[in-house]
Amino acid sequence: MAVLKRTLIPLAAAIVVALAAIGGLETMQDAPAPPVAELSWNAFAEGVDLKFHDAGGAVAYALQAVNQTRFNDDSIEWSRPTLLLYANERHENGGADWHVEAEQGVIAPGGDRLQLSGNVVLNQQGGDGDALTLTTTLLDVDLDSEILSTDEPVQMIAGGLRQDAAGLVLDLPEDSLLMLGGVRGSHVQP
Repeated sequence: MAVLKRTLIPLAAAIVVALAAIGGLETMQDAPAPPVAELSWNAFAEGVDLKFHDAGGAVAYALQAVNQTRFNDDSIEWSRPTLLLYANERHENGGADWHVEAEQGVIAPGGDRLQLSGNVVLNQQGGDGDALTLTTTLLDVDLDSEILSTDEPVQMIAGGLRQDAAGLVLDLPEDSLLMLGGVRGSHVQP
């Protein structure tokens, strides 16, 4: 009888452990799979070249970028965008009035406001050959009203003149440039 007890107790213990392990495995198998992370974007393109026309059919502006990512919320981000802004009535040759480059561009879902950031450079080649260059770190572009603005520091170089300001408003339809706050100027070598 003692031999039987010594054999049955370890056997019973092994059966209990085995049943517990099987029950544990069943519990692990019944657990739901962890959720899969949803993609935050739904479209990607490289070598982007877009043209947007005004009501009369003329090119109003063009956007080129190294790549474009459209996110699930319908916002769009461009890498190294170049924005060309046209005013055909001022340029018979159809050239762009302003050539704007940046490291990144973002537009909100359904929006008409483009935000350019990172080493933003605006260039305008005048009809008389004079060039105007503006640099800043952030630029908001209202594509409907064609007004470009920033509250970030701006530097303007035109010919032999350099001006620094706290911000700017560039109104393309009015052909006006307003330097904002703390404007300082100096002469530079052209």
